[in-house]
Amino acid sequence: MHIPAKALCIFRYQDKVLLSHGHDPSKNENYFRPIGGTIEFGETSLEAVKREVLEEINQQIIHTKLLGVLENLFTFDAQAGHEIVFVYEAEFFDKTLYSQVEIKGCETNGSTYIAEWVNTHLLVSGQYPVYPKGIAQWLGKE
Repeated sequence: MHIPAKALCIFRYQDKVLLSHGHDPSKNENYFRPIGGTIEFGETSLEAVKREVLEEINQQIIHTKLLGVLENLFTFDAQAGHEIVFVYEAEFFDKTLYSQVEIKGCETNGSTYIAEWVNTHLLVSGQYPVYPKGIAQWLGKE
């Protein structure tokens, strides 16, 4: 097996971050996750994060900055997983997204999701799981 590389993007507005809703059926757990996805062969992590945001929510991003890299060992839907995750922060070119309560997204497999602006104090409290593990260190920073 190979270890996939992913690129995720954190967007901030006031005291909130934009996170997509996810659900793990085997744990019956709802969680949050930044927008992003798999880095394709021959593509840099920066190119991937721009492409993923464009594909999933049809938006261009600017002022992109690499925050760090995580190694994520996890279980999802009763399957073990392992990935390397490049974590970016960026801004939307279209500033009207900051006033939208929900943003609809679509994965390449056709599944849809809702992303919303979540108060960082709710995330710091730990009552809402955010994945990948370790990403919380970047969610509360400006």
